[in-house]
Amino acid sequence: MNSCLIDNLSVEFKTDNGIIRAIDGVSFAIPKGKTVGLVGESGCGKSVTALSIMRLIKSPPGHYADGRIIYGDEDLLTLPESNMRHLRGNRISMIFQEPMTSLNPVFTVGNQIAESICLHQNVKRKEGLERAIHMLDLVGIPSSRERAKSYPHELSGGMRQRVMIAMALACDPDLLIADEPTTALDVTIQAQIMELMQKLQDEIGMSILLITHDLGVVAGTCSEVVVMYAGRVVEKADVHTIFNAPKHPYTVGLLNSMPGVKHKEKRLKTIPGLVPDLLHLPQGCRFQDRCDHVINKCRQIEPELTEQAPEHWARCYNPY
Repeated sequence: MNSCLIDNLSVEFKTDNGIIRAIDGVSFAIPKGKTVGLVGESGCGKSVTALSIMRLIKSPPGHYADGRIIYGDEDLLTLPESNMRHLRGNRISMIFQEPMTSLNPVFTVGNQIAESICLHQNVKRKEGLERAIHMLDLVGIPSSRERAKSYPHELSGGMRQRVMIAMALACDPDLLIADEPTTALDVTIQAQIMELMQKLQDEIGMSILLITHDLGVVAGTCSEVVVMYAGRVVEKADVHTIFNAPKHPYTVGLLNSMPGVKHKEKRLKTIPGLVPDLLHLPQGCRFQDRCDHVINKCRQIEPELTEQAPEHWARCYNPY
């Protein structure tokens, strides 16, 4: 059973220079109780995909051009806003990438977490505050009762990030969308946070969409991986397959750029070139100018996402 199904989703943004299709025909499932990793370079469409599931794309300039997002038996893109408000922050929750802009500067962090609990769980303010303090404890904030009285600007970047994680997990969501949840944290706290998310997943059957640049975190926590490039899904498979038998040259490039014991060279390998301008996409494959496996067909017709091996999909004419 899928917790959430993204089906042929396309999102466009109107700009002064023309219409940009930030994500184009994206499809993947987030199975119930599993963690799916969504990876790719900055600007490939990962965060737009996450915001689309929460239905937080502002219109204008954004516009859902095509597709469906199925949660339970309902399409989130056609759900009335009142119903969506009930789901958002309650059954579907999100850890945002920038905690300073996501937290309200005029309310204490304890009040902000408690507000979500009181609103969605129908509890009184006192109980909500106690549960907020408990959540701050869970995410490793010391002196949580005192810290609950702090305002966002009084906390470090790492602590603000942990507050955001506490807020997202406070209502025991069915689906947690984590957009770079451990970016501002040191490796010890990163491990604690990922362990907490996995513990809650085991206890309540929560599904997680993990958006990250850190392939090490993906390897340790995800069961399935979706690789995006220039608004398209270019490869998807289970985590073992992606790391041990990648098909798409872009995925191979990402894996080769990871530091690790396999690399004997002093310098890490990089992927040459830049992500193409979405306003001026090349004819054919979007990765062609950076690819060492390019053939003539790649420059003429864009490949479809096809099943290259059982449950292993890639968008490539000349895969590894």
